Amino acid sequence: MNNGLKLSILGRAMWVRKRFLPTLCIAFGLATFSVQVASAGRPDPYNCRLKVRSEMGIAPHTGNSYPDFWERVGRCVRAAQGGSDAQATRSTQATESEQPEKKLVARTKLDKRAPLTGRLKDGLGGEPAEVHSAMLPAPSAPAQLAPLAASHSAPEYGRRVALVIGNGRYEHVPTLPNAANDAEALAKALTATGFQSVTLKTNLTRDQILSALADFAKLADSADWAAVYYSGHGIESRGINYMIPVDAQLKVDRDVDLEAVDVSKVLSAIEGAKRLRLIILDACRDNPFLDQMKRTTATRSISRGLGPMEPDAGMLIIYAAKHGETALDGDGKNSPFATALINRIQTPNLELRRLFDLVRDDVLATTSRRQQPFSYGSLSGSEDFYFETK
Repeated sequence: MNNGLKLSILGRAMWVRKRFLPTLCIAFGLATFSVQVASAGRPDPYNCRLKVRSEMGIAPHTGNSYPDFWERVGRCVRAAQGGSDAQATRSTQATESEQPEKKLVARTKLDKRAPLTGRLKDGLGGEPAEVHSAMLPAPSAPAQLAPLAASHSAPEYGRRVALVIGNGRYEHVPTLPNAANDAEALAKALTATGFQSVTLKTNLTRDQILSALADFAKLADSADWAAVYYSGHGIESRGINYMIPVDAQLKVDRDVDLEAVDVSKVLSAIEGAKRLRLIILDACRDNPFLDQMKRTTATRSISRGLGPMEPDAGMLIIYAAKHGETALDGDGKNSPFATALINRIQTPNLELRRLFDLVRDDVLATTSRRQQPFSYGSLSGSEDFYFETK
């Protein structure tokens, strides 16, 4: 073939390529775009196209270039709709086993779900499939909250200990008939309400009172409640309250410091208790020591009753009679104060602060308002205290 012919053929080929190749590219692009638009217009309620592309690792809008793309999309839709196509289910399970980290299709059976009935198109022109998996779970029962405790439910008492002292048989002044009786009756009442330790002491000398307080302090250190009850003679001198032992003579006013026992020692004995520290002083009886006591100085103040006290928080001090007043010993076996106290202690579900309010009311009524019990100190308002609950 001569050179002229070769050039002629080459030129014609280049002319055809230049003229028709762009047209073919445009036509192919339009066809691809049309297919993509058509596929994009198809509803895909289960996002199966996105899931299949993810499985196949292909880019968006390129599924038409792969022969099995639409077949896999159809299987995904039928599986999501809960169809009975066993092949679709097996295919779905195989896909899940290959990629366990990707939950691509819903299970055809869901535990404890109420199925909706009806027919729904597969969204890609397939046959209607019965819907089972696209269901809301049945509503769960509301969470059950623990019931609130009743306001008067039985509390945890913890360990409760008490020291009960009754001084009535005095050596140098007339006896107090009811002091020992009151102490014995109260000790029985405290034991009946569940106190783990109740120590009863009667007719103690000064040394015996101090020894009893020292022993009781050891018990109080490991207790939740510590209570001390004293029944007997008491005196206030220069603003300090004293319990009078049975061996005291108190011939002169300065003997009070030497022969009596400062009530602050009782406060020290019970301070180790964790929750409740209680002192009950039935020691405001008419004091015969005052009539025989010699005064060494006019500035030394001595009164028949006990003076007011201001204990620390968490401690309660109960007087059988208001400061400056005297308590009655009573004509019966027990004094009016002890009778009311024992009765109220054994009343179930009576909170301690209200209990002593009622004791005050009882004594006022019994004595025709001649004797008024009084309390000093304060307890935590976040906790209630009961001697007895049922």
